[in-house]
Formats: sequence, C-alpha cells, structure tokens
Amino acid sequence: MTQILPLAPEDIPEKAAVHARTWQETYRGLLPDELNDTITPQFAEDVTRRLTGLRTLVAKVDGKIVGYLSWSDRCRAHFSISGAAEICNLYVLRAFQGQGVGRALLEAALERIGPRDVVLSAFSSNAPALGFYEHVGFERTGVTFDEGPMEETELLLRRARGRAR
Repeated sequence: MTQILPLAPEDIPEKAAVHARTWQETYRGLLPDELNDTITPQFAEDVTRRLTGLRTLVAKVDGKIVGYLSWSDRCRAHFSISGAAEICNLYVLRAFQGQGVGRALLEAALERIGPRDVVLSAFSSNAPALGFYEHVGFERTGVTFDEGPMEETELLLRRARGRAR
C-alpha cells in the first residue's frame, strides 16, 4: 500500500537519494551526461534543504520512499499563466511506475493546492511524462521554453472557476 505524506526533515536524505536515482533513470541518454552527472544525492539534498518555499510530498511503500512531488503556490514568472500554482517535480522510481504512485502524489498535492489552476513544464522530448500529464487532465498550452539543454513544454490543468484566462 502506498502512503502519501508530507516530507519530514528526517526523510530528506532518503528523498534526495530517490531524487538522484529517478533523475538518472529518466534522463540518462536524454540529457547530456555532464548535466546528469551533477545530480547526485548530495546535490539533491542541498537543493531540498535550500528550496524552503516548495512544498513536498513523498510516496512510501513498505516505509521506503519511492517517489515525490514538489510544488509552489505561485508559478515562476516565465509561465504564460499568472497566479497559478506550479508542480515543480514529480518523480517515481522506475520499478514503481505504472502502479498509481504518480497519480496518488498528484491527487494529494491538488487537494492541498485547492481550486486553482496548476501549471508545469516537462522536457518536450520526454514523451512518457507528457503522456502521463495529459492522461490526468493537463493540456499543452502551446508555449515552450528553451532555457537550458532541452526545450520544455508548458502544460496547464484548469481548475479555477469564474476566472478569465
């Protein structure tokens, strides 16, 4: 059974190890090795401790973290939708993908976010991620970002009511 819990301080090292492992599983061969090699458990732990404005949930199976989701109540300025919340990270260990863990993390985060629009970006070449987000209701906005090694696609989940877009 999967438990979805807020990230506790004592979970940070284990979450960081999952962060680094899922990054490698997801992006090895998709992003340059020089970039992938920088995403170590220590790097991920430092980032987690530094980014105190993000809210993070972890998915645990048999007491072990198998995935996580982080979000911000306000999206970054480069998104085309202002005032939306932003899903910043959603990663699940490959061995646990396809078992509802990502969906459970997303549903738990959306419950906490409330009835607001939510945006995210995913690498345009990451077809599995784009497919997952579209499957759970996100729509491509037509906006792309090219701010690093790869183009990113903006996706929006419309949840706000009575607001002009």
